[in-house]
Amino acid sequence: MVGLLGILNILQIDALVKTNRELGLPQYLLPFLGTVKVLGAIAILVPSLKKFHEAAYAGFIFYFIGATYVLIANGAGIDKYGVTLLITAATAVSYISYLKLKK
Repeated sequence: MVGLLGILNILQIDALVKTNRELGLPQYLLPFLGTVKVLGAIAILVPSLKKFHEAAYAGFIFYFIGATYVLIANGAGIDKYGVTLLITAATAVSYISYLKLKK
């Protein structure tokens, strides 16, 4: 899912550009963050990239905490930042599951 959203960021879909503009974020962040999301998803999904799993999980956690902060700082309601909080929690659960499987 995050990888697909990363591709949409790289392509700079109009809805994402509009949302970034409304949040006061520069448009040049879209392709950068999209690339980071895609690379993180690849790092988690490809078994031979185990060395990068924890860095990718940490990156996703930081990204979604940052997204939550930006939404709250811009006065968004729980309907907006609640989604990023849920994604952050899902990422944390996924990471914990990864650690349990790793043992």
